Amino acid sequence: MSNSQKLLDVFVGRQPIFNRDLTIYAYELLFRGNDKSNQAIVLGGDSATAQVVLNAFMEIGLTNLVGEHKAFLNFTEGFLLRENISLLPRNQLVIEVLETVQPTPAVVSAVKYLREQGYLIALDDFFYTDEYKPLIALADIIKIDILQVGAQNLAQHIRAIQATNASVRLLAEKVETREQFEYCKNLGMDFFQGYFFAKPQIVKGQRLPANKVAILNLLASVYDENIDMGILANIVGQDVGLSHKLLSFARSYPGNEHIQINSIKDAVLRFGLQKLQGWVSVLVLSGTDDKPHELFNTALLRARFMEMLAEKTRVGMRDSFFMVGLFSCLDALMDASMADALQSMPLSAEAKSALTDKAGVMGQALACVLAIECGDVGHIAFLDLNAGEISSLYMQAMTWATATSANMH
Repeated sequence: MSNSQKLLDVFVGRQPIFNRDLTIYAYELLFRGNDKSNQAIVLGGDSATAQVVLNAFMEIGLTNLVGEHKAFLNFTEGFLLRENISLLPRNQLVIEVLETVQPTPAVVSAVKYLREQGYLIALDDFFYTDEYKPLIALADIIKIDILQVGAQNLAQHIRAIQATNASVRLLAEKVETREQFEYCKNLGMDFFQGYFFAKPQIVKGQRLPANKVAILNLLASVYDENIDMGILANIVGQDVGLSHKLLSFARSYPGNEHIQINSIKDAVLRFGLQKLQGWVSVLVLSGTDDKPHELFNTALLRARFMEMLAEKTRVGMRDSFFMVGLFSCLDALMDASMADALQSMPLSAEAKSALTDKAGVMGQALACVLAIECGDVGHIAFLDLNAGEISSLYMQAMTWATATSANMH
């Protein structure tokens, strides 16, 4: 089997890492093979696995994966000691030393050399013990699993680390709630990673704010095949921000650069319902400025990937697949449970059950993309597609979403 064939069996997941102001600092790249095991260690120490990683960098391109952001990549002991690491880009790569790597003299020497070569060094899932002081002293970033350390011990843990390396920056892993994020932020931690940024804070006993209800109504309306275009124009026209976005985009659409648009209805009619189903949704979701931009990118990537799954397997309903993928971040975008976010939307029972319970064929497609994102190899599957086909579609969707997002902001 050739190297290019092997690449088809490599999945690349991206988990965002945020600064204190919730802007993207980096992505952790999760490389997975298509075997049926669900191993926590991403990279094997053998030369075959190392070669797959190198090929993935060269074949896919780091820019396509992370843009101009940093890229965290897990390193085993075997991979740390390989001589060809210097081939990897020093200006973007953060070498993430796995927690299973022991601080042997050979490892410490290798890490020191890589740092001198210009690579940033991070320690993964770090739990302080004195024997790791040589690696702490060399680290630029230390990732702390806040669930493993525990809230009561976190401050003491941080002091112990900073006593060895006062300039090290700290990254909170496994941040699952807003309270945890604020607590870690107050302790002075610099970076944050975890499901809080992809899952909502459940709001109990409160109605959604009016502007978010309007957003939900608009999203529902563009997917109502019986909607009157005049009604749709009225919905958009009720919000100045949405109106501005739609008119600006209508003018920038290829072929429309020099036309005169006299009204919201004019723009709506020029687009037609099919384009509006995708693009109005994109515009609306991109307008949730109080949320990390990565949520918007994630929704866009999921939508395109699920649409491509439907096309590839010829199950039909490609628009419905796109919609389910696009709405899969609604809970996080709206600060509500998925059930509450969907309550006022006249979606089909199939779409709602896919979003809330991962049920049906659309639910299977959504479960597939979620498995890719978190590196759950055992659940990366959809109908009769093989791992290589799924991986290829995901990479194509990632490229499309990145380009589309860049054009929308």
